Amino acid sequence: MSRMMIVVLIAVQWVLAGGMDFEMEFQREDLEFYMYDGYLRMQLPGCCDLAEPGQPLLPVRTVVLVVPACAREVSVSVEATDVAVLEARTTVQPCPVPRPFSDCGAPQRVVPDPLVYGTAGFWPSTRVSAVHAGARSGYRLVSFQVRPVRYDPVGGLLELAGSIRAHVSWTEGTAPFLSQEQTGPAMDQIRSWIDNPQDLWACSPPASGSEAGVDMVVITTDDYSDSFSMLVDYRNSQGIVTELVDVDSVIANTSGWDDAEKLRNYIIERYQNDGLQYVLLGGDQTAVPVRMVNLYCEGYSDNVPVDLYFSDLDGTWDASGDHDYGQPDDDLDLYSDVAVGRALVGSQDQAALFVERTIEYQQNPPSGEWRTTAMLCGAGLFTGYTGAKVCDSIAVNLPGEWTVYKAYEEAKSSDGFTTHIDVINDGTNWVHYAGHGSTTGIYWQGYPSSMMTNSIASALTNGSMAGVHHSIACMPGAFHSGECCAEALLHNPAGGASSVMFNTSYGWEGNIPEMGVSEWMCVYLTEEVFQLGNTMIGQAFATAKDRRVPLWSGGFDRELYCIHDWHAFHDPAMPVLGSSTGIADSPSSVAIGAPVTIGPPVPNPSCGSVSFQVGLSSADARIRVYDISGRMVWDRFVQEACVVSWDYGSSLAPGVYFAMAGSGGFSDSVRFLVVR
Repeated sequence: MSRMMIVVLIAVQWVLAGGMDFEMEFQREDLEFYMYDGYLRMQLPGCCDLAEPGQPLLPVRTVVLVVPACAREVSVSVEATDVAVLEARTTVQPCPVPRPFSDCGAPQRVVPDPLVYGTAGFWPSTRVSAVHAGARSGYRLVSFQVRPVRYDPVGGLLELAGSIRAHVSWTEGTAPFLSQEQTGPAMDQIRSWIDNPQDLWACSPPASGSEAGVDMVVITTDDYSDSFSMLVDYRNSQGIVTELVDVDSVIANTSGWDDAEKLRNYIIERYQNDGLQYVLLGGDQTAVPVRMVNLYCEGYSDNVPVDLYFSDLDGTWDASGDHDYGQPDDDLDLYSDVAVGRALVGSQDQAALFVERTIEYQQNPPSGEWRTTAMLCGAGLFTGYTGAKVCDSIAVNLPGEWTVYKAYEEAKSSDGFTTHIDVINDGTNWVHYAGHGSTTGIYWQGYPSSMMTNSIASALTNGSMAGVHHSIACMPGAFHSGECCAEALLHNPAGGASSVMFNTSYGWEGNIPEMGVSEWMCVYLTEEVFQLGNTMIGQAFATAKDRRVPLWSGGFDRELYCIHDWHAFHDPAMPVLGSSTGIADSPSSVAIGAPVTIGPPVPNPSCGSVSFQVGLSSADARIRVYDISGRMVWDRFVQEACVVSWDYGSSLAPGVYFAMAGSGGFSDSVRFLVVR
């Protein structure tokens, strides 16, 4: 059984001085029950199953709110009303101990926590948990998990709250100053998955008042500078202001505990002062520093490179001060502030191939059907569960006119495939591998076992028809452990991939039959590129990971593990062929069929008055005008489609302004110039 997530009612009120209320409603008739493995499971629209191993799997509503950029010391309280008590037909399933995909032969371990299942009264005692505050390119995001359903295992009862009001409070601190070139794209990238997108403009960080000095840096060694200079020239020719940076100079002239911290501090300085949005690390671990992080989940541990360290620029990643970076006690933010990709090159020839393929994919890709062809491979993952679920979820987010090839192992069979190799050799633009893995490959459960391996990748003949490849498998991106599968796909001059997104360590299952974090991130990636207009592969990758941060428990769990170890091996400023374009000339984009739109300002530039055509299909809309610092300077409500005129006379200083129309959680905006 599967249902789409639906928010039944969302009502948001907020006050800049330090508080915001968020109300959720849940209907008894929407709570559905089903049996799985002899236990009771349930579904509630807008919720997912979250719990620690051994605790009851109950519906959890994850809430993500944008608050003022100056908000600090955030706290959340909730109040439940209209509570109904229901009879549980049988025992609610305890959360199984999660398994990595490589542990497919291990039986699922379901061990009820005696402290929960042996105690009378409704569990949990509090309905809110996992409160997390972070910043995404200056936008302050507060997330928390709310439990509308509680369980009394001794009494055999369930408790459903019909309404829950959450109150978020904060103290006022200092907001960062960022360029409009940084905050505009960030607004677009978070509006689709937060719960109060209508407040994005009012909560925007203050603008720096100057245009960005540089959009992208390519950080590499002198050995590879000739090749990467060609990529820098190409990006500059596109209007993406790009600089080539010598990594040795960075390390020699930047403070930090080690080379990785020096590199991160340099990126932070360019982000804060120059408007940086993209970072390409031009080399593997032998050329450009890596941050090694200890990962742990349910008895599995690893020490792997984590490039998110160079993308999430808030905090130090070492709040504990022990130089054991990226641990739960290090006050982690986890949201990406810049889009980071790594070019897995270890020689001049590999650097030249990476640059040549990146430019050709965008500037002069071969014509043909490969541009709109996808290959989705789903292996048997665990008993009764296959990769077909994630592959089908990816497929529905691809454009309808695309040709989508599928190769799925069935749950009751053990037959691998080889036919997908012919499809890839003929050219594919979007490839997903849902299989088991190792450093040197991705595998089917049965024979023939090889789905994509170093030897297969090295023998591909698809030439320049080299698209985007991503996977949930364990370790095919472990570039620190010898030649990995990702490198084989990128180093083959006769074919392979232009972009690879693989795990450096384990991928993890979900609470079967539901998908897990590894699967969801690949689905989100596809949705971002083809449905939400997030066309730059680096930004789409970063946003796909950002969307899982609110589900992190705050400790060692599979969410943190997967957010850390899923890596991007590509130029982050590379747009995906055939992707949705969004609205390029507006700082925010609006979905087709949205309840409100705002047309181009007339005249533009303006010297005394300006008009906007407002399209409206819902009850009413709010029209607001902001200056470049984010200060609202005009506000008006309209109840029907109309032309809104504003005569501001001489009250405004010359400069850039933004007009936004908002209705029902949707918004659209335009930019105009005031002159004198």
